[in-house]
Amino acid sequence: MAKKSAQHLLDELEDQFVTVQKKIMNSKDKYVASHQKEYDRARDAYRKQKKKLEAGTKRVTKKAEAARKSSTKRAQNELKKARAAAVVLCDALLEAGEIMKTAQNSLSTAKPFQKKLAARAKALADFEKEWEKKQKAAEKAKADRARKRKAAAKKK
Repeated sequence: MAKKSAQHLLDELEDQFVTVQKKIMNSKDKYVASHQKEYDRARDAYRKQKKKLEAGTKRVTKKAEAARKSSTKRAQNELKKARAAAVVLCDALLEAGEIMKTAQNSLSTAKPFQKKLAARAKALADFEKEWEKKQKAAEKAKADRARKRKAAAKKK
């Protein structure tokens, strides 16, 4: 009865071990991938804002030149609007840059964590191999003891 209980406990522990190992491997794969996606999105947003800023700057330059030449009230108002738009775009670009830096920092911290998870998974795999060796050695020792008992019983 005790042997069945111990074997049941060992089977349950082994199942839990395999479950934990699978969870570690899955989390490792998902962790860095999610941070890479976040970084890519932030980089794309930054590039879009930068293009808008460059286009806005070109427009402001053209309007400034036209306003300087014509010096009409309407042209000066257009120049003010263009400058205000450039300031808004600059702010958006700075914000997108900060988001990208944050995402990049998250990604760079995710990579060492991935290495830790990989090391843990390797340690678990090594432990599992060692456990199997110990189990086989215990079974072999048990079989050897049984053979010795049978041999001793035959001699008597």
